[in-house]
Amino acid sequence: MFIYFYFTKYFLILSILVKKHKRIYKVFISLNLAFMLIAISCMLYLIIPRLLTQAMEFVAFGEDSVSTMTLFRISGYILGILTGILLVLAFYKFLIRCSKRQYTIMFIAVFINTFLEYALRGITAIVRLKEYLKKDFNMAPILTEKSNIFGIKVFDLMIFEDKSEAYFIGIAFIIILLGAIFFVYNNLKVNGNFETNASLRKEKWRLIVNRRWAYFTTVLSFVMLFSATYLNYQLTKPVELTAAQPYQEEGNNIVIPLSDVDDGHLHRFSYKKDGHDIRFIVVRKPNSTSYGVGLDACQICGVAGYFERKNDIVCKRCDVVMNKATIGFKGGCNPIPFEYKIENSRIIIDKKVLDKEKERFPIGE
Repeated sequence: MFIYFYFTKYFLILSILVKKHKRIYKVFISLNLAFMLIAISCMLYLIIPRLLTQAMEFVAFGEDSVSTMTLFRISGYILGILTGILLVLAFYKFLIRCSKRQYTIMFIAVFINTFLEYALRGITAIVRLKEYLKKDFNMAPILTEKSNIFGIKVFDLMIFEDKSEAYFIGIAFIIILLGAIFFVYNNLKVNGNFETNASLRKEKWRLIVNRRWAYFTTVLSFVMLFSATYLNYQLTKPVELTAAQPYQEEGNNIVIPLSDVDDGHLHRFSYKKDGHDIRFIVVRKPNSTSYGVGLDACQICGVAGYFERKNDIVCKRCDVVMNKATIGFKGGCNPIPFEYKIENSRIIIDKKVLDKEKERFPIGE
């Protein structure tokens, strides 16, 4: 997209210079429209797969296909698309009513913001493709994490790029907001003299319509900003694991009374060894007197851990719902089992068994 903006800038300049030559002017306008079509096609190529992916997530794992949450997701999906379309329309209507000077300033500001965003994405994408280039094409990496661009480490750019979307959307909103404020200020009062009352009323109505498009564009921009930042954060923020419960120690054993874990809910415990925080969970199985005991980690998702959602035990990373009856068995996303015994209504775990698993839990996590 930024390539389109780059060429458009020069096409517009050349179009102005050759405006007196109608044939050449038409050629430049046609080329500009062609680049616009290519740019829109490229953007759709990037956006449509993401939209289709979102459409496949209407029903979460373990949910009924017809539920309130599914209805909310579908409604939000449709509302988001409609809001985006309305914003593009409103912004277009707003820009064509601006003066040439304001239009140029806003165009340049949006161009710079868009150029920086896509340039940043391009740099980080090149770095992430290095393994594929090396493996499939035997090519040396063009950029690596240790490279420098204008004195800035590429690795730092990659960290910034992961959370940059909200920043660039915020900057675009500020550009629109400042432009709208300036535009509304210039359209508050009627300037000049009018021969008839009809002409005066027509001018007043034009100014009212101009202000309404500015207000509408600002409101929609704020809705998009709010959705892309705060709402997105609230919906995608990781689940906080519950704190570890206390347990008893007898010599080299960890002892957990069954009365502390017999309610059918998830109970998390933590044993520290050489800086490693070895977490494990205990769950009483439904309609049974047996217990599921395993590490708060699995072979697939690592040490992401598990949390309780309603009456289900769910993997924090992949959102897979565990079958409580299978906790304590190997395989899939089940908690990694380990040796323990139950004596005198107590779960007894030898610390040496947990010591063998400490490398699964990196220091500091």
